[in-house]
Order: sequence, then structure tokens, then C-alpha cells
Amino acid sequence: MNRMRRIGAALAALFVSAVMAAPTATDPMATRLLMQMADSMATQSWQGTMMYTQGTQSVSLKVHKDMVAGQPVERIEKLSGDPIQVMRRGSWLLGLYPGNESLRQGHALPAVKSFDDNDRLAHIRNHYRIELGALTRVAGREAQAIYLNAMDDLRFSHAFWCDTETGLILRRQTLDSQREVLEQFEFVSLELMEPVKEDTLVIDAQGMQVFRHRLTESELTDPAPIRRLPAGFMPVGQSQDQMVVTHLFSDGIALVSAFYERVGQPKPDVLAQQGPTRALSRVVEFRDQFFRVTLVGEVPEASLRNLMSEIDWVQMDGLLDG
Repeated sequence: MNRMRRIGAALAALFVSAVMAAPTATDPMATRLLMQMADSMATQSWQGTMMYTQGTQSVSLKVHKDMVAGQPVERIEKLSGDPIQVMRRGSWLLGLYPGNESLRQGHALPAVKSFDDNDRLAHIRNHYRIELGALTRVAGREAQAIYLNAMDDLRFSHAFWCDTETGLILRRQTLDSQREVLEQFEFVSLELMEPVKEDTLVIDAQGMQVFRHRLTESELTDPAPIRRLPAGFMPVGQSQDQMVVTHLFSDGIALVSAFYERVGQPKPDVLAQQGPTRALSRVVEFRDQFFRVTLVGEVPEASLRNLMSEIDWVQMDGLLDG
């Protein structure tokens, strides 16, 4: 159960960093559209309904984003199956799940810090080929297709359809090396709204388990205990509490979370996957203590194994005492 909550927290971190998904291209037209996409995702208010598809499974989601005094308030509500909600308000991330009514304090999560556009462009240019596709319609709006084709086995390819009027992402696909769609988000309705002065979004948490995570921003440091990051990845966030240290890494498109913690006993490696999301967990004994590293991200298994192979277990003790 703890592992599932850790994976859920990582997925929530991916949700709140959605603006990272808007890439930069070298083609002038693609550059203009994609930079508009990044700005729109970060600054506009909107709400709508989208379909989330993974293989043969689909669920409907209600998505809401307000800009309150220049700060985002975001919520995703699952309309199919279990009534799960994920919400960000200021420096707090809330996850609501079915179960006995309770409020639980989760470990801190790092907020993604933006990095220099030129650095980001260099990383993307070296590892993705950017192509413009055809104009089409999504959610009744004109959309421009843009493809980012991975150049190695450490990342997936991506396709975006952005609204030509507002720049908002209307459809997003994650593609494997065979061009099969691993995951798709697509708006079926979208309503643009004006920014508001007060936060009026209401959540009914009655009868739900509420997990509350503090989002922390801190200066980026070397990604200890990782000796070397996979090609194109750089540190973009970190947090620490009494139990878990978390680092975030990105190549400008993909985002990977690394969780470090002490555990009481040895456990076998665990590899899990759902759609494009992969999770790899390993426990190692060092100086009569057991340390666990869990890696989660929308990247191929090869990328997580590459990252795990670079863990310097000697540094784990000092990291978790820091």
C-alpha cells in the first residue's frame, strides 16, 4: 500500500507540472505555436471534460483550472469508476480517494522549477525530432498537430494537438517505439474562463481519504546519490522531510521522480507499469541498514534501469541524514 501511495504521489507531481509538457521547437512556426502552448497552460483559466485512454480502457475526467490573483488552482476529478480527485491549491497538493474518512499528511513533494529556455531547447533538440502535422478539429476547435519523435530508447515519443486560437493542449498522445499509443488525453468539451480574484473552488471530502502533500521549492543541487543522469536529463526539483528525500529530473518533456528512504528489511526488486508510466524499486543493504530507491516516470524501462545503475549507495546514509 505504501508503494502505491508513493506511485500515486509521483503521478500527482506529474499532474501539477503539466506545463513541462509544452516543448520548444527550432522550426519558426512550431516554435511560435509551442511557446504559445506553454504560456497558455501556465496562465489561462479553463474547464472542460476529457477522455483518458490507456490501451482498451477509457475513463472520463473533469478538469478545472482557475488563475486566482496570478496563482493557479487546479483540479482533476475522475467521472468513471472510483471518484478520485487530485487538486493543487497554492503550496499544497490534495489527493482524495474512496475509503474511511480521514486526513493524512503525506511526505513533501518538490515543485518543478523552470529552467532556462535555451538549456531546455538544447536538451529537446538533441533527443527529439520535431515535426508539424496537419490541421484538424478537436473538441470542436481547430487544432495543429505537432510531433516529438524520440531519438533513443530512453524516452517515448509524443504528439500534441494545440488550439490554434489559444494554444491550449486539446489532445496529447504518448507513443512507444512502434508508434503505438500508450496513453491519450483528449478534450471533448472546453470552456474558457476569465481569471478570478478569489478562490471559489469547492471540494466535498466527506467519506473520503484525503492525502495532503506539501509542495516545496528549493535550490537545485547535484543529483546525489546519482553519479550520472541519463543523456539529456537534468535536475528540476527536490524536497526532503523526515522519511523521504525526493528528486525530480526532466529532459524538457519527460519527468522522472526518484524517492529515497530507509526501510527495515530486504525486499525484491519491483517493476510496475501502467500505460507509459513505469516504476522501478530496489532495496540494498549498506552498513547494516537497508535503503530503498523508487523511480517513477513516463519513460521506458531502459531509462529507469539506466538511472538505477548509477545510484551510489555509499551516499545514501548521508543523504537521508541531511
